[in-house]
Amino acid sequence: MILDKNFLQNSAFNKAEYNYSQDDLSAGIIHIGVGNFHRSHQAYLLDSLFNQRKDLNYGIIGAGLREYDTFMRDDLLKQDCLTTLVQRDENTTNTRVLQSMIDFIEVDNNLLVESLCNENIKIVSLTITEGGYYIDSYGNFNIQNEEIQADINNPDNPKTAFGILIKALKIRKEKGLNPFTLLTCDNIAHNGNVLRNVMVKMSQQIDADLSEYIASNVSCPNSMVDRITPTATKEDIAFIQSEYGYIDNRPVFSEPFIQWIIEDNFCNGRPALEEVGVMFVDDIEPYELMKIRMLNGSHAAISSVSALLDIDYVHEALENETVKTFLDSIINKEVIPVLKDIVTDINLDEYYNTVITRFANPYIKDTITRICFDNSNKQPKFIIDSIKDGIKNNVNVDGLILACALWCRYSIGTDENGKELDINDARKDKLKDLALEAKDNPIVFIQFDEIYGTLSQNTYFSETFTKFLNSIWENGVENTVKNYNKQ
Repeated sequence: MILDKNFLQNSAFNKAEYNYSQDDLSAGIIHIGVGNFHRSHQAYLLDSLFNQRKDLNYGIIGAGLREYDTFMRDDLLKQDCLTTLVQRDENTTNTRVLQSMIDFIEVDNNLLVESLCNENIKIVSLTITEGGYYIDSYGNFNIQNEEIQADINNPDNPKTAFGILIKALKIRKEKGLNPFTLLTCDNIAHNGNVLRNVMVKMSQQIDADLSEYIASNVSCPNSMVDRITPTATKEDIAFIQSEYGYIDNRPVFSEPFIQWIIEDNFCNGRPALEEVGVMFVDDIEPYELMKIRMLNGSHAAISSVSALLDIDYVHEALENETVKTFLDSIINKEVIPVLKDIVTDINLDEYYNTVITRFANPYIKDTITRICFDNSNKQPKFIIDSIKDGIKNNVNVDGLILACALWCRYSIGTDENGKELDINDARKDKLKDLALEAKDNPIVFIQFDEIYGTLSQNTYFSETFTKFLNSIWENGVENTVKNYNKQ
């Protein structure tokens, strides 16, 4: 039997735990970029709030802009936008069907603009990945990008998320409707500020008055999100059918841990998510920096070395002594010493232990391929920024630089046994060309200024990177990492 509204209402599955249904909800949020993480995180927390019979006017409508979004939409509509979420670790398995999404807009930009102009929509949230904000390695908005320029020159027929949002805000302004809050849920430092900068600078090129209106009236709160959510497998789908007797073609599996911290800055109301554990704060910077450098940074640090050592899962990487020691050295010797003077009200050693415990959860089956995804956008934020701060604070960052050299070797696309690596990165062809050239001239790779900026001009960084990359080619990946671990 396929999961749908009738099945949920008529089955005994978790029936006592459902205090609301989709029919009780009305739309208040449009979410652009409906993936696994959104459903395990925002959709789950809203479901928890709705189950308390609170703020039922904040139901979610899904939206997408890309062709691949049509597949998610089709699958979810077949099951009435319901999602099975399974939270599990070595001790517990908790399963719930989430009902917080009530519709999914057809992948049509005009329909999306029309929906955004509904006065009941008070929040537009986004998970469009780090690469979706058109920012370069310096953190600047690349307004010259072809897609951005196309929207600036043709604002009535926008294709990007930002062009669509600008058009919708213009219509709402003209109709005298309150603007919506723009809430990004992507892993970017100061993500709300980044989003605001894109919106203001892009709209300046379209309509100066509208740009001023957006800058003055539209809230873009910074937020920090956290929940490990791997891609569901065929085995996961089979698990749902075997354990619960129905088919969900888009289930989500996650760890039990969840965190969402948001600056309390909403221009048109918000749901009372503090009732279900969300933290609303005045300044998010210490929290997001800790998470980006220690959690996302840990993923980035072990991604390439694990792939090159033919390790399939994150929990297996933590079981590998070479990888685990490498990560411990980076975080304890190179990351925490910089953060301790910035994050003063949190025990960073305890936080790192929590990170390691979460990574070691064998039931998540978080793949190395997933944490390698889009590495060219992750490296600047999760690794290179730590290197820059370490150098500035006279902290030895050899391990972080070794992570860069390992990423260079990974970018060739094969491991040391010739096995092809599954590289999913928009820059993979350019990176491969540079990585191949770097075999004889290492400095070439770090002169890719879209990634490294001017860092290659730092003698310590360039010499250390060269030393490690030469060692990888001469002595192999594992021996190079082991030698670093002995330091």
